[in-house]
Amino acid sequence: MMRAAVLRDRRIAVEERARPEPGPGQVLLKIRLCGICGSDLHLAKHAAEIAKLGEEFGAPPQDLSRGLILGHEFIGEIAEFGPETARTLQIGDRVVSVPFLLENGVPKPIGASVDVAGAYAEYMLASEALLLKVPDEVPDEAAALVEPLAIAWHAVAKSGLPPVDAAAVVLGCGPIGLAIVTVLKMHGVEGIVASDFSPRRRELATTLGAAQAISPKDGNALAAAAAASPGKPLVIYDCTGAQGVLGVAVRDAAAGTRIVVAGIAHGEETINPMLGIAKELSIQFVVYYTPEEFAATLQAVADGRLQWRPLLSATIGLNAVDDAFRLLEDPERHAKILIAPWSDAGLPA
Repeated sequence: MMRAAVLRDRRIAVEERARPEPGPGQVLLKIRLCGICGSDLHLAKHAAEIAKLGEEFGAPPQDLSRGLILGHEFIGEIAEFGPETARTLQIGDRVVSVPFLLENGVPKPIGASVDVAGAYAEYMLASEALLLKVPDEVPDEAAALVEPLAIAWHAVAKSGLPPVDAAAVVLGCGPIGLAIVTVLKMHGVEGIVASDFSPRRRELATTLGAAQAISPKDGNALAAAAAASPGKPLVIYDCTGAQGVLGVAVRDAAAGTRIVVAGIAHGEETINPMLGIAKELSIQFVVYYTPEEFAATLQAVADGRLQWRPLLSATIGLNAVDDAFRLLEDPERHAKILIAPWSDAGLPA
C-alpha cells in the first residue's frame, strides 16, 4: 500500500491506495519531490468541464468519483523494474521524465486522468524509455523544476525570432511566466518587461532577469518595451490564463509582433482578426516540449545556466496539499510549492 493525495469534488485528501505494479517497459518510482503546477490548480476547479470537453474531442469518459492523483513535475528514484525493461539504469538512481506513460506504445499524460496516476503519491509508474538520470550535482528541488522550465524553454524556442535580437514582454508572472523570464535571460535577452498585478511576482521577475516589472494598473507593458528597445522586434508571452488578455494583446501590439500563448484560459477567447491582419501579427500557441528540449533543460540546470532557486517558496507533505491549493490563490504568499510525499511538513507560517 501507499499514501496519495487524491482530488475528488474539488477537495484533496490523503488516501491509502494500492502500490502500482509496473507493466512491460515500465518502472516503479519512489517519488522524492513533485511540484504543484498551475494546470493542477486548474484541474482541481474544472475537472468535470475538462473531462466533458475531452469526450467531445474523442477521449474516453472519466469516472471522476474514483479520484484523480495529480502531479507531473517530479523527481523519483527507481524502486522496481517491470518486465521487458533494459535496466540500463540502477535501482536507486534519481530520474526525471517527460510526464507520459507508454501503454502499448500509446503515450498517456501522467496525472491528468483517473487512469494514469501522477506524483502526488509515494509511488508512481513511469516508462523506462523516457527516463533521464539526474546528475549528482543537481539537487532534488532543481530536478523537480525541469518540467516547468522545459515548458518555458519550448515557448521561447517557438517564438520564432532570435531571442537576443528581440525585446520581450511577459504578461503574467506565475511560475510559467517567471520560468520564461529566466529562460530569456539565459539566452541573453536584456529588454524583458514583465507585467503582473502582484508586487511579489514583479519582484521575482526582476530577480530572475526582467529589466522592468510593472503593474497593469500603472502602465502598458507593450509601450514600455517599445520605449526601452526602439526598433527591435517584439515577442509577447501571454502567461496569464485570463480571458480577454489575448484580445488586448492583439489590439495593442505593434505591426509584426509575435504573440506566444502559454497560459490556459478557461473557455472561449475573442480577438479582432482584422487588427491581426492589418498589423500582420503572428499568434503561436504552445504546450509541453520535445524530449530533446526537456533533456536540454535538465542539462542547463546542471550547468548552472538557468536560475531556479528564486522560484521555490515551500516544501510540504501530502497532508498539506489541500491547504496549499487554496493558499496558492494568493500570489503574495508563494510562487512554487513542492510536495515531498514522505514528509510530514506543513505549510510555513
